[in-house]
Amino acid sequence: MRNRIRLKTKLKYQNRIRDAVIDGLGRDVLVYKQPIKSECPNCYYDKLTDKSTNECKWTLRESIQKQHDYEASGGTGLRYKYFARGRCPVCKGKGYLEVQRRAWAKCKVTWDPSVRGYENATVYTAAGTEGSTIVELKTHPKYYNLFKDSTKIIIDGVECKLSRAPILRGLGNQALMIVTAFTTEKPKIGSGEIIKNYV
Repeated sequence: MRNRIRLKTKLKYQNRIRDAVIDGLGRDVLVYKQPIKSECPNCYYDKLTDKSTNECKWTLRESIQKQHDYEASGGTGLRYKYFARGRCPVCKGKGYLEVQRRAWAKCKVTWDPSVRGYENATVYTAAGTEGSTIVELKTHPKYYNLFKDSTKIIIDGVECKLSRAPILRGLGNQALMIVTAFTTEKPKIGSGEIIKNYV
């Protein structure tokens, strides 16, 4: 039995969706990937508590020499510092150092894509105003792993988190990916999002 939709038609659909919907109507969204963690070089890391033991690995003389070697090799910043008590000055008591990784993705953004028909407008209810807390992104399937493993997404300056795994949609083949996220920021006083402050 032959396919009802020819490959040429599917490819034309994919190109039109990506060119018109994503590239034409889309905007850049900032996606934070899983950070790279490495143990602190200055203190001991306790795997049981997932924190620093707040014990320095070095004596005062050793830490001064290590810092001097680090600076001589072209490194920047304070990577070794002796401390007798308190929290580690290098990792601030975490026990590890984090390197944030982020990437940009072109997406078509739709705030509050519900069936209520309110689109992106603020909804006025008896309890006050209700802002758009759910956002739907349409983007290229090549960003699947980027969104799936993300820690947070910044859309229009608002911090969001993934609500479920990305979904691939399309005509026959996967032409586009749909990502659903929700806002994690609380509304600010004086922003117009709160009408009354109930005590």
